[in-house]
Amino acid sequence: MRKMIKNFGFLVIILSLGFIFSSSTLLAAPDKIKVGVMYSITGKGSAVAKVQLDGVNLAIKQVNEKGGLMMGGKRVKVESVVRDDETKPDVGVRRLRELIDEGVKVVVGGTFAHVSTAINEQIRGGQALFMATNGIQEKVFRKENKAPYYISPLGAVDGIGRMCADYVAKTYKPKHVMLFLPDYAYGRGAAAGAHKIFSTKYPQIKVSETWSPVGTPDFTSYIIKIKEAKPDVVMMGHWGNDAINALKQVYELGLKKDSKVFFNSIITAFAVGIPPEALEDVTMGWWWYHDLTGIKDPETEKAVAELTEAWKKEYGEPPDPFAVFAYLGMQQALRGIELANSTDPAKVYKALLDNPKFMSVKGPASWRADGRPSYKYAKFIADGKPAKERRDKWDVAKVVDIYMGKELCLPLKEMGW
Repeated sequence: MRKMIKNFGFLVIILSLGFIFSSSTLLAAPDKIKVGVMYSITGKGSAVAKVQLDGVNLAIKQVNEKGGLMMGGKRVKVESVVRDDETKPDVGVRRLRELIDEGVKVVVGGTFAHVSTAINEQIRGGQALFMATNGIQEKVFRKENKAPYYISPLGAVDGIGRMCADYVAKTYKPKHVMLFLPDYAYGRGAAAGAHKIFSTKYPQIKVSETWSPVGTPDFTSYIIKIKEAKPDVVMMGHWGNDAINALKQVYELGLKKDSKVFFNSIITAFAVGIPPEALEDVTMGWWWYHDLTGIKDPETEKAVAELTEAWKKEYGEPPDPFAVFAYLGMQQALRGIELANSTDPAKVYKALLDNPKFMSVKGPASWRADGRPSYKYAKFIADGKPAKERRDKWDVAKVVDIYMGKELCLPLKEMGW
């Protein structure tokens, strides 16, 4: 009798272990995984969101063409669940809640800063991982402000101001710099970063400001004011249609004849809408550019060339920098899922921070404790090409320099980490 009970006990243990093993295997290796995708498909951000969607779609397609992610010992395909935040913070929050309610807790997105900032507040309790692939104010990444699983491959708009101010001061050695920026979170963040650099590293440089409202159709009065101030360098930083209109009018009113024009951050999506003569002689900061020939880094040049070729094959044109960060953000989200063998936000986030180094199409990079990466090549510097030198409509600039300073991100200690 005792022997029967003993044998029965062994059988129960074996069956239980088998059930647990089978269950864990099933949990670890689903048939497919779902990743949320949320951009401003409608509203003011729609033009940029289109190319961002191209980026995440290509990243997913490339993974699926290889059979999917390796999870639980087998390949698992990736499926995107797309939502439109309509360029509105309240809509973005609702769409995120919908995704979470559907069990989708890893989301890649972000077109406008105010929407992405609202998402950070929404997930302060750790409800989801949000990979924000757009520029956001640096204060969001401070330890006391950042949601636990909020992460971004792009960085912060304050960093744009710091990097460009540092580059302008070192390169042009101006006596007077005019910041010509849009009056909303993006412009204010860039201004804060620029002022930090000028005040601490180059206090001898006079810095003035000119602010224009978002959606300004006529920049004449602002440009005349700048001309009258006679700055050595004008640091511009408008976005979208405002950038196109502002640079057109800067050319028409002859500002380039009086001052060096440096455009803080530009992307192909609206650079192609600027006449060549308006972009000629303008020096620009690019997060990424599709032609890095001559930077003396074969591995990065090859990565950029391969992505550009794949993008042209898929979409008929080279990738836009904002689209590339969407691509890169999805790549990293999927890398985190594969490393964690899970879509649990905490596990995915930890997996990325525990394995921080990665080779990107922007060059070598490494995740920091505040959920942002440091890049070897922080910003590419390019000059606008005249019409006669352009090979095609997307060949708008030539990379002439690289900013490799430390101003992309503030030191972790200063960020409270």
